[in-house]
Amino acid sequence: MKQGAILKSYNGAMKLILDPDMDFDEVLDCVGEKFNESRKFLGTGSVILDIDGRNLSEREEKLIIETVGLNCDADIACIVGKNEDDQEHIRKIGEILDHRLDDEDKCRIMYGSVMDKQVIEVDDSIIIFGDVNPGSEIRSKGNIIVLGGLYGKASAGSYGDDSAFICAIEMEAEGLAIGEFVYAPETEPVWSAVLKSSPKVARVVNGEITIGPLSRVVMEKIYESKKLQAEGL
Repeated sequence: MKQGAILKSYNGAMKLILDPDMDFDEVLDCVGEKFNESRKFLGTGSVILDIDGRNLSEREEKLIIETVGLNCDADIACIVGKNEDDQEHIRKIGEILDHRLDDEDKCRIMYGSVMDKQVIEVDDSIIIFGDVNPGSEIRSKGNIIVLGGLYGKASAGSYGDDSAFICAIEMEAEGLAIGEFVYAPETEPVWSAVLKSSPKVARVVNGEITIGPLSRVVMEKIYESKKLQAEGL
């Protein structure tokens, strides 16, 4: 007898493998059973969910999230995405960044999108392979790099470091903060179903947050500024 859903734990995430041929309603029931069985193991923390086995529509993905929420006490922090176009965007922005986070700058990597009403707070810099959706928020002591769309809120350098930066493939944020400086868009952000590849970076210049195109030249300036600050110059 086939299992409609298999749940495995790996690398800090939960991998949910779905039967590709079973009726979706039956699969959904199996998902509920699996997470109910794992309720005690998962506890009340945040879960990174990696869904594999079948392609899901946006409606089906939301139904799975709702089912998980009804059958365990943990929150889904993000869902791993495997969209090929997103991977191409990731490659392009990776070339610009050139993996040049400072050696002393510890970095956390999160795979998947941050969902509505989720708040992710980390002491290190963070790279997010996915979107930061409207209604969600990322708070980091270091830098924030979103390899997707930044549509929610982001706060970098949250311990008062105004040399931190925030960059995203598409930046239509509800609000930004870097160190003690705050940025609020003058108009309502516009979100679309298709990710527009227009990488931008937000940084503090002359006492205010500015947003501009992400380029090697800009990143060189940011890294040089951070280096001088570290040396106390």
